[in-house]
Amino acid sequence: MGYRDHGLSGAGVPFSHLSSALQSMAGSNSGRFDLGTISRQLGRRSIGALLLVLALPMALPIPTPGLSVLFGIPLILVSAQLMLGRRSAWLPQRVARRSVARADFIALVDKALPILHRVERIVRPRVAWMVGNWAMVPVGAVCLVLAVIIALPVPLGHVVPGAAISVMALGVIERDGIAIGTGLITALIGLTIVVLASAELVANLRAWFPI
Repeated sequence: MGYRDHGLSGAGVPFSHLSSALQSMAGSNSGRFDLGTISRQLGRRSIGALLLVLALPMALPIPTPGLSVLFGIPLILVSAQLMLGRRSAWLPQRVARRSVARADFIALVDKALPILHRVERIVRPRVAWMVGNWAMVPVGAVCLVLAVIIALPVPLGHVVPGAAISVMALGVIERDGIAIGTGLITALIGLTIVVLASAELVANLRAWFPI
């Protein structure tokens, strides 16, 4: 069943569930899927939809080499645009041409769909003060920090940040303040893990290479 885009890409514009759009793309005969094509397939969807498309694969523990960089760089660009107040995403050609093989895209969609189906039954417009235009600035800033972490070549270091951005993106799409709040809490957990891991790494480096 479709729903309405609540003001992010045009008031009252019919907006089908993202899971349906992903299934449709996965069922196409394309040999590879580049980010530009994925963005065009989303049509007049909000910037939150592209954030979700880019972040959801990062929330899955799939150790595909180079995947975090492929998705992390455009995530940085889209998050920065949300922070600056844009409601539709723009990707430069060099980034838009980044692609993933059809088999890998289908594998990602297959793993993501069960999660999306469950979540799409839960999220709905609520806690309006958490989804106002003013809130998109800090949400975009947090997503930007998480996207930078995702882009770093750390094995499975993208899972918690990817999950946090995915939940916040769902909140942006559905105007669900509770989802945005949950995503911010998840982001705090992820950032805490990164800080603690970085502190331990620095301590180990100092022990190995005393100055």
